[in-house]
Amino acid sequence: MESGFYVEEKVMNCPLCKAEMIKSRTNLPFEMENDRLVVIKNVPALVCRQCGEFFIEITIARVLENLVSTAVKDGVTLGFLEYSEAA
Repeated sequence: MESGFYVEEKVMNCPLCKAEMIKSRTNLPFEMENDRLVVIKNVPALVCRQCGEFFIEITIARVLENLVSTAVKDGVTLGFLEYSEAA
């Protein structure tokens, strides 16, 4: 099955349910103080085919950290960012 971004290939087993995880993308919400919410869409991740658990690589996590930090500094109260465009 092709997701549009990656051709799905088995990468590892899920630490929770032991099913296979595949390269895919996910949307991640970040809730912050003062009722702020930033959602980063289409984040590269390993996603479990069975339970939906996901794993983000450390380099991608650092990019997400910077994106959220910038959104907070810019005063975003509710925002949606596209990972590929913002990273």
